Amino acid sequence: MSCNNEAFNLNGLMPQAHMECQFNLTNAVDGGYAPMALQSFPTLLAVAMNLFNHVLIVTLTSYMVYKCWLLEFQKTALHAHLCTIGFVLLMAEGIMVRYRANILFDDYSPESKTLMHALLQFMGGFLGIIGTLQKYWGKEIHFKSRHAKFGLAACIFCFINFIAGFCTLILPSSRATMKLLHTSLGLLTFVTGMLAQIFGYDTGFFQRNFSHKRLFKFVTFVIMAISIIGPFKMMTYKMHSTFMSSMPQANI
Repeated sequence: MSCNNEAFNLNGLMPQAHMECQFNLTNAVDGGYAPMALQSFPTLLAVAMNLFNHVLIVTLTSYMVYKCWLLEFQKTALHAHLCTIGFVLLMAEGIMVRYRANILFDDYSPESKTLMHALLQFMGGFLGIIGTLQKYWGKEIHFKSRHAKFGLAACIFCFINFIAGFCTLILPSSRATMKLLHTSLGLLTFVTGMLAQIFGYDTGFFQRNFSHKRLFKFVTFVIMAISIIGPFKMMTYKMHSTFMSSMPQANI
């Protein structure tokens, strides 16, 4: 009975503790939650950049979808529509889910963030691959431009990363190594896909139907640069952890 009372009292204190920490960020690391004070300038800057990135992602995606809708999603318009939603929206949001400066998902548990990350990445990669295949089936000459080559590479990396991510879940014995491989491949996949998007602004389809090519390139590059901050930090941390754990311990 006393144990139940203690549990009841602790649960009663949880809302107050949550209110006191509601302006803290949560670190979605396997070890659990790691509150981070918002008073420091680097933290405020990271949060501001992350929110700004969300605005850029939604704005760019919405405009591209609107233009493709005006073109009735015919031929290349459907390709641009699928790849923009896949790479720019879903994959960018997916790799930022677990970033501690992402206050949009501050209240989610690490398990929920991992699930959202997997779903967003899978859906984004799937749409990107479908968009690439749709364009492949509609042409006789393939993969001659930089846009096409980077798009093909992104699809290949994406497929390999799906396998690496699945192996991370089913192979606990090699989880540390597989996590490092999955994070590195994910970063490479996203950067390659975003570069394909940037080179896509040089195509005839974009020049015929859009204006301000340099602005589109700049916005897409900014989205890519801000989005990879979290995964890059995670990759370097995992590389350091894997390297240190593999070093033989010195006898004293």
